[in-house]
Order: sequence, then C-alpha cells, then structure tokens
Amino acid sequence: MENSSSQIDTYRHLCLLSFFVFTIKFTFSQLTPLFNPTPSAFNINSNNPVYATNIYYDNIDTSKQAFHIFLPDTIDNYPLVIHIHGGGFRSGSRDDIFTDPNLQLLTKYFLENNIAFATIGYRLLPPETATYVDSIGVIKCLNDSKRALQFIRYNANELKIDPEKIGIQGSSAGGGTCLWLASRSDMADLTSSDPILNQSTRVCAAYMSGCQATYDLYKWETEIYQNFDSIGSNYTVDSMVQLLGFNRFSDFYGGIDSNYHFLYDSILIDYRQEVDMLSHLSSDDPALYFFHGSTAIHPSDDLLHHSLHGLTAYNAAINNSVSEVLVKNINQGLNNTNGETGHAFLVRILSQCSLNLSSDLKEEKTTFRAYPNPVNEYMIIDGLNGDETFEIFNLFGQLISSELDFSSIDFSSLNRGIYFLKINSQYSNAIIRFVKN
Repeated sequence: MENSSSQIDTYRHLCLLSFFVFTIKFTFSQLTPLFNPTPSAFNINSNNPVYATNIYYDNIDTSKQAFHIFLPDTIDNYPLVIHIHGGGFRSGSRDDIFTDPNLQLLTKYFLENNIAFATIGYRLLPPETATYVDSIGVIKCLNDSKRALQFIRYNANELKIDPEKIGIQGSSAGGGTCLWLASRSDMADLTSSDPILNQSTRVCAAYMSGCQATYDLYKWETEIYQNFDSIGSNYTVDSMVQLLGFNRFSDFYGGIDSNYHFLYDSILIDYRQEVDMLSHLSSDDPALYFFHGSTAIHPSDDLLHHSLHGLTAYNAAINNSVSEVLVKNINQGLNNTNGETGHAFLVRILSQCSLNLSSDLKEEKTTFRAYPNPVNEYMIIDGLNGDETFEIFNLFGQLISSELDFSSIDFSSLNRGIYFLKINSQYSNAIIRFVKN
C-alpha cells in the first residue's frame, strides 16, 4: 500500500509520536458518580449492591471512552477488578456486561467476595469491512485502557475504590492489554499537567485468557511461531498478512507501506518496542495468571489465541523472575494452578496486596508544561531553556507556522479545531496535541 501524500505521512508520524512523548490531555472536574441499585438480573447477594454507568474517562470519543462500575455497597472503599473486553480491537463493548450471562455471573462472584468490578470501553480499530486504515493503530486502544485505570485511581474516593488494591482481567485482545499494562514499568507521567496522567499504572495482579504474547508482530514470526511444529516449520509475517488481510495488519501500526515496513522505519521500530510485552516483563511485575484453552495445532487455525502465545509469554515471565506466574495451557500440557481459577486467583491476590504507591512514585524533572488546553487566545509554555524552536501543524500534517521564539504563543488567529504543537530543543522534544476553541 503506497502513501502517496507526504502530508498524510507527516500526519501519521505526528499521531504516532504523540503517544511516545509529552502530551497534554483534558482535565476533568470533580467526579460525582450516580449509584443505583444493581439490576435484579445480576442476583447479587450483598447488603446494598449498586452500580454507575457511562463514567467518561476522556472526551476524544465519549461513545467508547467510558466505563461501568459495580460495588458491593457504598460504605467502604473496595478492592477492584477491571475487566477489559476482547474482540480483536475491532469489536466488543463495555456494555457486554448487560447481555452476557457469564459477565453477570462474574460480577456476582466478585461483589459477593467484597470486590468491586468495572468494565471499560476503549476506541477500536476499523472493522474488517473498512476501506481506510487507522492513522494511530493499536497503541490508542492500549493507552485508552491505561488512562481508564489512571482515571479510576485518581477518582478512587468518589468511586469507593481502594487505589492500592486493583487487579485486571481480560480475554483475547483484552488479555493482551492486561499483559501490556502489567508488564510495563509504571507509566505515571509526573511531568504532565493532567493529574490523571500523574497516576500510577501499577496493579496487584493480572489474569489473561487467550492473550497474545506481544504486539510486536515481527516476533510472532521470529519467536512465537518459529519452528512451531518442532520440525523446522515457520509461520512468517507474509503468511499472517495473507491470512488476516493487509489492511488489518496495517491498522496495527497506524498505516504501513509493506509487510516488513516496520523493520526499517525508525518510528515503527519504536512503536514495536512500545507494544512488545515480552521485552517489558521484569521481576517487579505483578502476579500473572495465563489461561490458554485453544487446541489449534497449525498457527493458521487460531493465529490470535494459539497456545504458543501462552507458552511464549509464560516462559518470558519465568525467565524474567516475575514473582508469581500461574499457567493453565491445555495444548502445551502446562498447569501449575492446583485447581485455582483465574478469578479465584484475583480474589486471593487482592486480599493480600497493598501497592504502597506513594513511595513508588518519585519526582521527575519537569520538561514542558503547556496551558490552557483547550486554548482560546494564548498558550503558556513552561520549562523552556531558551533554545527551543516551535512548529504548529494542523490535523492534516500541514505546517501552519514555525520558528516561534517566545514562551507565550498567540493562537487567536487559528480556526477552531485540533492542532499539534511540536517543540524541538537540544535536550528534549515534545509534540502537544491541543484544541483551539
């Protein structure tokens, strides 16, 4: 697939870079969730089970960026399990809980164990029938889940949640997202003016069902499916593209030009590192539970949930000395759970976990702080050294102005819309996404 327009290519790169550098987000006012009695269909046996729906954690796409939360009662701050739905990053919804009897039973299970339960939504990649390619890729789905976790922690008191006792669970893409969150070092951004992004992303435990081992798709060729049959057969990126279709493959990275474009594009190399859970696993990660029930033998029979994903992730966790790693992998004959289910595992870990977050978050040197955002006329940039240059791009990657050399920038002449402010200096760089009112 050819990107014929350099403007489109610039815009794509700006979109990708905005996830890896300092980004200003909107700040939310005091949260006042409205709790109502939990629907009778959930049949929860606790004193006063309540729930609140459609709590928005961001406003880029409020149809997706929201969650529902269920509490055993309102008299305490409870441990929490966050459920991240699956669907290949193309389908699924936080609303599944109102139609899926298994999720309703799960809600009942956790609430009756005095644990709150939340289901979060996130922005999706285009459906398979789409004729366009997503300009950001899977990182937007992952970062939405990250922000939802941070938003819940920031508003823990209002949500009746114990911020020191949070676990996560999900299946398929939701399971992969859980592994991404659990394996990353704390992603709190103490340089951000957004207090939500200041929050820790650490969790007590993660339960993954049918998860992918990494979203570096090249490692599917070189580590997961290399010699998959033990007689030297490999399943290559070319084979995966043929099975999935190029657009679906391209969507993962916000648009690529060829099957192996990500091997030589420096931004895509960084992207692959950002979404490679295998390379981020370390000894300070939370307790992990992997369940893989797929009985597929050939990768093409279950490319996304094959037991080799589970085996690769389990081995990487063990090799990196993660404190507790449980696995039930049917096809690989692995089971060290002693009959404990993933949900019972979460209850056990949350009953004894305390993250002690206040001592984990160390002050970091502030770089750039830009405010207000959204902006009406002037934006102030703090943290400048005096050697910075500035460029403003519109949503289509077109350069609007450049070489600004002052700390207060006049945006009054700009039309309403979304823009990118690129700050370049000898010591650090930033791309700030902002809204002009």
